[in-house]
Amino acid sequence: MISVSLTRIAAVVVFIAISTTTAKAWPHRHGQKVRVQFLATSTLIRGTWGQNEDTYLAELHLTHSDGPILVRLIDAYPNEVPPLSRAVLVSDDGAVLLVKRDAECDLPFGRILLRAAPGDPMAILLDKLQYEPRIREMPAPSASVQCYRIVRR
Repeated sequence: MISVSLTRIAAVVVFIAISTTTAKAWPHRHGQKVRVQFLATSTLIRGTWGQNEDTYLAELHLTHSDGPILVRLIDAYPNEVPPLSRAVLVSDDGAVLLVKRDAECDLPFGRILLRAAPGDPMAILLDKLQYEPRIREMPAPSASVQCYRIVRR
C-alpha cells in the first residue's frame, strides 16, 4: 500500500519538475516585447458582453530578425478596458507591445479583410472598404501571414 502511494507522489514530483523545466526553456511562452507598426485595420468587434476583438495588419520588428515581418495582430480585451489609442495606431515609429505567437489563427494574405487605415473610425463599418496599406512588397494572396496576439496585463 505504501509503495503505490510513494510511486504516485514520485510521479507527480517528476511531472512538476518536467513542466517547470519546459516552461523555462520556452522564453516567449508569456509573450515577448516587440516594436509594432500598424498598417491596416481588419476588423473591430465590439460587444456589450464578453470580449472585444480588434484585428490589424501590422509589421513586427523582432529582435532576432533581419527586418520587419508582416503579421495579423489580434487585440482581445474585456469590454471595460479601452482599445489601443489612436496615437498608438497611427504612430510612424510604432509602439512597443507584448505579443505572443498564435499559429492557430494564421491566414493566407488574400483572406485577410483590410477595411481602413489604422485608427480610422470607418473600420467599424460592416462593408468591405478594401483599404490598400503601404507595404514595401505586397505578398501573394496565397502567402501565409503569421498571427500574433497582444498580451494585455
